[in-house]
Amino acid sequence: MSRATRSSVLRCTSALVSAGLAATALTAATAAPAQAASSKGGKITRSEVIARAQYWVDQGVPYNQSGSYTDGHGTNYREDCSGYVSMAWHATQSYNTWTLPGISSEVSKSSLLPGDALNYTEAHVILFGGWKDKAAGTFTYYAEQNSNVLTNKYTANINSSSVAGWPTSLYKGLRYDNIVDDTRPANAGVYRASNQTFYERDSSGGTQGSAMFGNPGWKPLTGDFNGDGIDTIGVYDPANGDFHLSNDNANAAISVRFGNPNWTPLVGDWDGDGKDTVGAYDPATQKFYLSNDNSTVAASFVYGNPGDIPLAGDWDGDGKDAVAVYRPDNAMFYEADLTGHTIGNTMFGNPGWTPLIGDYNGDGIDTIGVYDPATQKFYLSNDNGTVATSFTYGNPGDTPITGAW
Repeated sequence: MSRATRSSVLRCTSALVSAGLAATALTAATAAPAQAASSKGGKITRSEVIARAQYWVDQGVPYNQSGSYTDGHGTNYREDCSGYVSMAWHATQSYNTWTLPGISSEVSKSSLLPGDALNYTEAHVILFGGWKDKAAGTFTYYAEQNSNVLTNKYTANINSSSVAGWPTSLYKGLRYDNIVDDTRPANAGVYRASNQTFYERDSSGGTQGSAMFGNPGWKPLTGDFNGDGIDTIGVYDPANGDFHLSNDNANAAISVRFGNPNWTPLVGDWDGDGKDTVGAYDPATQKFYLSNDNSTVAASFVYGNPGDIPLAGDWDGDGKDAVAVYRPDNAMFYEADLTGHTIGNTMFGNPGWTPLIGDYNGDGIDTIGVYDPATQKFYLSNDNGTVATSFTYGNPGDTPITGAW
């Protein structure tokens, strides 16, 4: 019997849900489908994957290997465990437990995130809903279990001997190749060099938290360095060109040597893998050097004029950051792609103001804001460069920073 034939026979054959799993109550079958932000086989956010999975729960879709059911947007998928995961991922077709690994990458069980899957190729696959208590091992999942149970949401424990009727050890974590993290809107904060303290802020200017990291004279850098969708602070020591990456409790985790002491460090996701790394800009030559994970020079190009302030951001929403410059003498912002070609510019702020880049509305596209050091006011621009909001924040001498905290 071929692998493909065997998988169609063994797929989702558990007769009973294992003891101790709590199923949630089904809601009315009249619930509307989640709005389709993705295209079939295209990029899809974790929240949309979960919303699509919930749609079949709300509809009370029965298990039926020979049947199919709509995703609510005109595409039908097979009514079994792997067809259900294919539907939630908005895949191009109904895959099976043997072929799902072909559109995904294996991840450890401990690194599972909402919208990932646990796949046992011989028999069953479930959609990971999220951790309830990661330390305790409890999580939620969505599944088409068998012909006796409608599509549902369950609670299980990753430390249990079995999940959904099969040995937990047989499952492998899968991450869909086209899944992306949901975008968190950026907020402003400041780094106070006098006490090496980082202060987070919301748009009302209220302090959310602080963490000490670095030494006097070091430059703060923020980025999503581990791909969890949350920015943290790192610091750059200009005396020796070292970049120190903090972890969430602000202890130094690693450091790497890149650039020269008078170079300007830039943080960005240059290859679209969801993780930020550090590059550097040489103001003497106006060259930007793109580092890779081992800190060697990967690319460089001449861009801008002496005195320009280099900036990095995702200007077109493609998931990859590119470099731009802010010219302080005329308060002009110049976008560029990685070839150094100017694609646009906009005036915002006044000479002497500090430019700040962030995705302030969560649409996946970065825009520019500016900070007035004289008044400690942050002005958030919209796409045409007009002032959208402002608030007083920080003290004179603080370094303004932005991030999705």
